[in-house]
Amino acid sequence: MTIIGYDARIPTREREAMSASEHPRLSTDVTSDDFCLVLESILEGSARRQILDRVLRGEDFEVGVKRLRSSMQTHVFRASSDVFSLAGMIEELDKRTREDGFHVLQAWDFGTHRFSEENVPTLMMDFWMKTGPEVRRERYSLAILLDYYFLHVLALCAMRAWDGRDADTTLDRVTKLVEHLQGPQGSGHQFVQNAETLLVLAVSHFHPEGQAYDRLVEKVRSLNSRHQLNFALIGAAVLGSHLRWGFSVMYGRDLGRMRDDNTADYPWLLDALLTLTHEYARMNEAGIEGRERENVVNAILNGLTPDPWAFIDTRPESLVECEVEYSELYELFIRYKEELLVEFESYRPERDTYSPISFHTNFLPNTLVAMVMTALLEGSAQELCLNALFLSDWDEMGDARANLARTLMYYANASPDRLGEHGAALIIYDVGTGISHVSLTLSAFRKYLPG
Repeated sequence: MTIIGYDARIPTREREAMSASEHPRLSTDVTSDDFCLVLESILEGSARRQILDRVLRGEDFEVGVKRLRSSMQTHVFRASSDVFSLAGMIEELDKRTREDGFHVLQAWDFGTHRFSEENVPTLMMDFWMKTGPEVRRERYSLAILLDYYFLHVLALCAMRAWDGRDADTTLDRVTKLVEHLQGPQGSGHQFVQNAETLLVLAVSHFHPEGQAYDRLVEKVRSLNSRHQLNFALIGAAVLGSHLRWGFSVMYGRDLGRMRDDNTADYPWLLDALLTLTHEYARMNEAGIEGRERENVVNAILNGLTPDPWAFIDTRPESLVECEVEYSELYELFIRYKEELLVEFESYRPERDTYSPISFHTNFLPNTLVAMVMTALLEGSAQELCLNALFLSDWDEMGDARANLARTLMYYANASPDRLGEHGAALIIYDVGTGISHVSLTLSAFRKYLPG
């Protein structure tokens, strides 16, 4: 039996003799590149199938569930002839990420005001088990849950991209691992499109340290233009969805309350809008048309719709220290005002066409949980990933996207324990509200931008 992990200080013979539960402490020079090597050995081949074979040996499915839960909890997985001991690596990389202000593997409990002791994949398995007879308990369910575990591990890996030799190369490597995760060797469930979406997913639930977001945005600015654009596309759309949900559900349409309660989001959104508008300017000057331009325009509009006045009229307190970026975005909006108004108009939501601007969710991880749970309930892997709900370059899947959005909204409202504080629905798909937000944004552009 071979224990596959990483610890340069421990000889191979001693590693092989160790019990899987006695994982080695890891040297602090481990990087996400090292972690990628181990994850490639799991995700590229048949290891996940072998892991499920081992946990499901025998006839008692409940025992198999407990075995898989234990592996998720300890980060130690047994395949046919190998033991994948990830605990040391995860412990070290998670420690660094927490020091940066983010708890990627834990969930925030708003009742106790602290992070969970159990990791998110383990909590997900517990939630799945508690749903009772409505859930089909079959091998495919464990396959999806196992992939859900590795999705979070990949998110942690993406967050540590800057620890290695080249962050751009590492993120490309993580995107390739996402493709393997969602490929034929696993459940086939589609979670996300790329590593940049994993970054957004990793930081999109509540984190008490607001300055952590500023530090992450600064790191993203060091990436190449392609990665910055990918991060801005999904970031602006997710923030737009999150703030629209808050505006109507949580803050009673009070902009002041929303601005005061989301001081970490506005600088991030400003940076995303600036990246997108620079890309729009480049495309406009070069005469570039087509799907890529449409995706950029839709993402700009999506990010503006919760509070367009924040970027062209009354600046929030959270953006006072962003004078250079704010002024630069404002000038770009003035320069391309007429062109943007025409293109924004084409993205006004319609009753019979899916629009990301009509989709509102409180936190992105809750949408992911709903997608996974509906797949488990329906008995089949989800063919659309999170990006399809937020970006326009999936327009050819319009009916499927609308059906998915409605399914998620129904799931989020189907039981009192799935509602948020004060009985608020956590996922909403409302075309009328989307139309209203676009109308307000177009009106603000015409009224407050000169020209």
